[in-house]
Amino acid sequence: MTTLPTQKENRSGSRILGIVRRLAPWVAVGCVVFALLPRAPELRLCLSRMSEGYLAIALALCLAYWFLNAGVWAWILEALGHPIPYVTGMRVWLTSESLRWLPGSIWGFCSRVDAARRLGVPVAIASISLPVELSVVIASWGFVAAGGLAVSGLGIRLLRLSANWILPLLAVLGVVLIAGRIGWPILSRHPWFKAGLERFKKVLNLDLRRPALVRSGFVYVLLNSGHGLGFWLMLAGMGSQHAVSPAAAIGANAAGWLLGFFAIGVPGGIGVREAGAALFLSPIMPWHEAVLAAGLWRVLQIVAELAALVPWLFFGGVETKARLNGLAEERS
Repeated sequence: MTTLPTQKENRSGSRILGIVRRLAPWVAVGCVVFALLPRAPELRLCLSRMSEGYLAIALALCLAYWFLNAGVWAWILEALGHPIPYVTGMRVWLTSESLRWLPGSIWGFCSRVDAARRLGVPVAIASISLPVELSVVIASWGFVAAGGLAVSGLGIRLLRLSANWILPLLAVLGVVLIAGRIGWPILSRHPWFKAGLERFKKVLNLDLRRPALVRSGFVYVLLNSGHGLGFWLMLAGMGSQHAVSPAAAIGANAAGWLLGFFAIGVPGGIGVREAGAALFLSPIMPWHEAVLAAGLWRVLQIVAELAALVPWLFFGGVETKARLNGLAEERS
């Protein structure tokens, strides 16, 4: 007697989830456009000074970065013992990553985990793949930032300029350590904190396939360096190619990315990332010029993101049974 209503409820719930899954990326696109509107005057000023050749090459770099970066998630799953086709991983990553523009911070996570589950990847593995991927991404951006700033000599200049801030920074670090010491017993009593620690311990104890993980990290370093080269093209297109070397632009761009990532509550780190990159370049060029170039570079990234997302909204949304059966046979 209760089976029929339950089946109807399940079908209704699945239908609603399907509609939400199809609409969410479109809402994310609208959020991106809305975020760009306040910056229109600055962008028009940049475009009026930009060489078309530099702009075209930078956009091509953006598109290459976005597509290739999207597929690396498939290698992360391979490192966890659950490989999926590269193009399939690319589609899932692109459609879920766009949801980071929605209010809140869980939409992209939930979307990717759900898509991986429908591809036959266990929910636990799909959930763990995200922090593993994030760790590799942060490490690669840190490596590129340190390398670019060191090779260009910009890091030494920044250290000299910040010499007066060393004592205040050390004082702040001391306060943070003391606060952590006092707050740890309080935090450790909360269930959400315990759950986070358990998840972190699981990631540390994972038996990862190192070749796939090393391949992912190496490709991320190459992609992040190419990403910084695109930023240098923006600076060069505005006439700053003699003041800023490619290594300096690559290092500043990577450092700005890290600042934007850790800016909690700012969707996509927009604004923080650009200001951070400009701040790192301020010893060798006018700050406002670097901000304009970084703003235009961010717009190009978003245009490339939307261009990479739109095809998947119209095509390739459903995996065939043959593909899923093939994955199941591979794992067995």
